[in-house]
Amino acid sequence: MPIAHESSLRTALITLALLLTGPTAFAQSGAYHEPLNEKLPPGFTADIMARVRHDDMFWLQPVRVELPTAGSVSVYSASPAPIVMTSAPAQFSVNTGHFYRLRIADMPEFPGEEIYPSIEILDRLHPPAGSAANYPIPVVLTEADLKEALSGRMVTRVIYLENPRSAAQTDPLRRNPRATLDPTDNALQEAGMYGRPMMIVRIGGRVPSGPNMPLSYFGSGGTVDPGDSIPAGSGVVKLSDKKRAIESLARGND
Repeated sequence: MPIAHESSLRTALITLALLLTGPTAFAQSGAYHEPLNEKLPPGFTADIMARVRHDDMFWLQPVRVELPTAGSVSVYSASPAPIVMTSAPAQFSVNTGHFYRLRIADMPEFPGEEIYPSIEILDRLHPPAGSAANYPIPVVLTEADLKEALSGRMVTRVIYLENPRSAAQTDPLRRNPRATLDPTDNALQEAGMYGRPMMIVRIGGRVPSGPNMPLSYFGSGGTVDPGDSIPAGSGVVKLSDKKRAIESLARGND
């Protein structure tokens, strides 16, 4: 059912995090999303979910990538040549049912370092007609995430649209939506208990080793629309800035 309220979409996109240091076992308990989980090869889960739902293959879901402060963001789709190259925060639109490779670089916190996360688009938002660009799925890469990735670990996040009924039962100023799970847990299943999984973000892992990298490393071939990427320093308020303001207000009310 389409969600028409701006506040519902902008405040209810939550992440669950897994810190993975090596191969992990699948969760054993049965649930709606099993046997699908975030440990399957990038793109597999999104493709299956898109086929089951008969998604509109032409719909482009806006995505917004934010870094701790500044940096560059490149977006790839089944090609070593980036389709998007811009400054953070970067906004672009992509197909559901696909995964895309990102390149994060030029970060003042990590000079000379590059990180190649992937984003797997499981579902789309349903904003008011004509306003899709105002409702991107936020991918907020924290300094802690990037440090873990650079240390050789894999951080996996499942972003989900929170069920408005469960959200209404908790004071939004006093809850901490970012949950960290055990690596053996099924984060996709866990996210499905609280809302609708939208995206799997994998930070860390394999990096390009040369010109002979398989094209599948760079994504599954979905469409990328560069849109109007917003360069850093434009004065636009970032979603993470809003989150910090809410957390600050919550601490002031304790």
